[in-house]
Amino acid sequence: MPRISPEPLPTPPDLLELLRALGVALLNSADSAATATQTLQDVAAVYQVDLQAMVMPTGILLRSSRSEVDLVTVPNRDLRLDQIGQVNDLVALLKTGTISPAAGLERLDRILTAEPRFPVWVSVVGQMVLAVGFGLLLNPDLVGLPFYAGLGLFVALLRLLAGRWGTLSVALPVIAAFLVTVLAVEVVAPFVRDDPIRLVVPGLITFLPGATLTIATIELAGAQIVSGASRLVWGMSQLLLLAFGVFAGLNLIGYPEHSGAVQAGAWAPWVGVALVGVGYMLYSSAPPGALIFLLIALYGSYAAQTAGALLLTPSLSGLLGGLVIVPLSHLLSKFPHSPPGAVLLLPAFWLLLPGALGFRGVSSLAMGETSGVQDLIITGISIFAVAFGVLVGMSITKDAGAIRRTWRLRVLRRRSERQRRRVRFSGRGPGSGRSG
Repeated sequence: MPRISPEPLPTPPDLLELLRALGVALLNSADSAATATQTLQDVAAVYQVDLQAMVMPTGILLRSSRSEVDLVTVPNRDLRLDQIGQVNDLVALLKTGTISPAAGLERLDRILTAEPRFPVWVSVVGQMVLAVGFGLLLNPDLVGLPFYAGLGLFVALLRLLAGRWGTLSVALPVIAAFLVTVLAVEVVAPFVRDDPIRLVVPGLITFLPGATLTIATIELAGAQIVSGASRLVWGMSQLLLLAFGVFAGLNLIGYPEHSGAVQAGAWAPWVGVALVGVGYMLYSSAPPGALIFLLIALYGSYAAQTAGALLLTPSLSGLLGGLVIVPLSHLLSKFPHSPPGAVLLLPAFWLLLPGALGFRGVSSLAMGETSGVQDLIITGISIFAVAFGVLVGMSITKDAGAIRRTWRLRVLRRRSERQRRRVRFSGRGPGSGRSG
């Protein structure tokens, strides 16, 4: 780490403790390793500390002098949307240097220990709405919508039980996939003549690692090899656990015969996007006033994805979706009372559904269907398309911000030059007239 000066100043203990806790919070906010690293170094620079950071999904290594090296482990905990928004607001405040590290640490502790905005039963209703919304995105038979809500309610109750029983939480993905598969085949399939996998996916949507796989691909494309590879392996392991539960359920009760369901129509996915926004707000406790901005971001990314399917191919449609969502989220975050861009990005990653495609492919392979290979290939292409679009969108957003700052500096310089000229003219003109 060559940037450390020969005689560095000692790092204040409260600042080091703040950087530790802030790095963990950023990773639990679904930030990439590169973004978290840059944020920690920017905050440290404001407080006159030359920091070197190595950020990985499971640990952070900080170095601020030749003798001061600090390692902190990162627990696997997902923050709610309201917490993600408050963490980003705190980062913006820390970058101004108007708050002490001790005060920043105290504020961060209040954010991480705050109660959810909504009670538990509202979160359960949110998961039901999410299941119905993602079911509509699959353009299903309308007869299946009440069953989607019922399966979403069942998974939400399992999550509540797992929160009180640690042993169940370890095996929750497998148990949930197994039980949902049994219910979908035994209870739902006789009424809805559709592919059982299409019936299972909406109920398990909160387990699908679509955002994790997308961020992993972004990190790999950005040369963050360790972070990207570890996230990718973890995301694939989640898909394999879910597929194992589905495979066990189908082996127990058999794979039913199904005919093509009568699809609802082209309007169904657009209604599903609205339900996804409302469901995500309730399930993940979005900040107050965030719903309208959340819906605009979701509809913008979905419209771009639909246009990409028409202009390119369905597997490459996520390219335009990822390209649009970053600058759109950045633009929306500039409006008054809007949540930070990170709050709008995470639901959009879910909406692109690379996790659902991968789950279908792995499940098909587990059942011995050759179509699973094709589904997995399409999943890989879709994930890389989304990641490439997000990378390009981030670059465009950064370039646009740099151009805007440069233009603003030029305007300010011109104004200051005009003011100097006016001062010189007003100081010389009247005085020269009187002396003459």
